[in-house]
Amino acid sequence: MRFEDSLVSKSLNYKKVVLDFGSYFLCDNFFVMEVNEGEHFNSIKLDQLLSSLIDYYGYNRNLAYIANRINAYSIDPVLWSYFDKDESILIAASIVSYRNSTFLNANIEKQMASIPMKRALSLREAIDWVEQFDELS
Repeated sequence: MRFEDSLVSKSLNYKKVVLDFGSYFLCDNFFVMEVNEGEHFNSIKLDQLLSSLIDYYGYNRNLAYIANRINAYSIDPVLWSYFDKDESILIAASIVSYRNSTFLNANIEKQMASIPMKRALSLREAIDWVEQFDELS
């Protein structure tokens, strides 16, 4: 389910940002990303996303990332190894899967991640999980 169409979005204050490769929704302590159908998410797109996040939140902020995998797209799983907790604003991530193939890919990504990661079956489950991190307070 698209974030904007979900019940959980109605209870949150957020700002929508549209980039060439997808949209993301900036919340207080996390953001939700929805990559466009057929995209390949690579290091160039990651740099563009991180730059935009830093412009909004600043450098001295801890954030959690929720990948709302509503569309089919590919991602370079090595990107997850870039998130060293000491140097990144991202301290945790959750991947919301709606298809078996997405869930299986999330297993591989979890193995590559240098930050805590959860595979979730709904936005509510992902948000509840990321909100339990004390570093986000």
